[in-house]
Amino acid sequence: MVKRKRWGKKYKDNRDWEEYNRQLIKRGEFYINPVFLSTWIAEIKEMNLCKVGQPYLYPDSMIEFLGVLGSKTYSFRDMEGIMGGLSRYFGNFPVISFSQIRRRIKKLNPSFKAKGKNLIVGTDGSGLKVSNRGEWIREKWEIKRGWIKVVILVDTEGNIVDIRIGNEDVDENAAGRGMIRNNKEK
Repeated sequence: MVKRKRWGKKYKDNRDWEEYNRQLIKRGEFYINPVFLSTWIAEIKEMNLCKVGQPYLYPDSMIEFLGVLGSKTYSFRDMEGIMGGLSRYFGNFPVISFSQIRRRIKKLNPSFKAKGKNLIVGTDGSGLKVSNRGEWIREKWEIKRGWIKVVILVDTEGNIVDIRIGNEDVDENAAGRGMIRNNKEK
């Protein structure tokens, strides 16, 4: 058998697998982080302070938790089932209905806070197609169903600093510069 000589050097893997493993575990903690179970009573008291009408039963931290789950793969009915399962094992709290989950998630107003004065940030944009149709229908019938563009400003630790959402005409570079300028002033 002929001995083959490999061209180039043998590949050396320089990744820090322990750090990569910690990042994946931290991401899992972000997806499933029921912190609302420990802050439920105090948060409800604060939300219902000086509120007129029917009091809130479910804290905003729970709705944010469900919003993260819903952004991945779960439907609103799935989330109602998840909350029912959590309720059985953690204090038998009242289970929120799927329609109320939807309404509360739509009302959420996410706020992002920059940590520290000297931030090192990166920006990236991505598009989400509004319909499943091809480009040829858009050109032939002059139907304007474009893209929803999301531009995100993130610090080096993965914390979201700012978000811009617009249609396909949004310039990612200009939106990124504007977000950096706005967060510099804070």
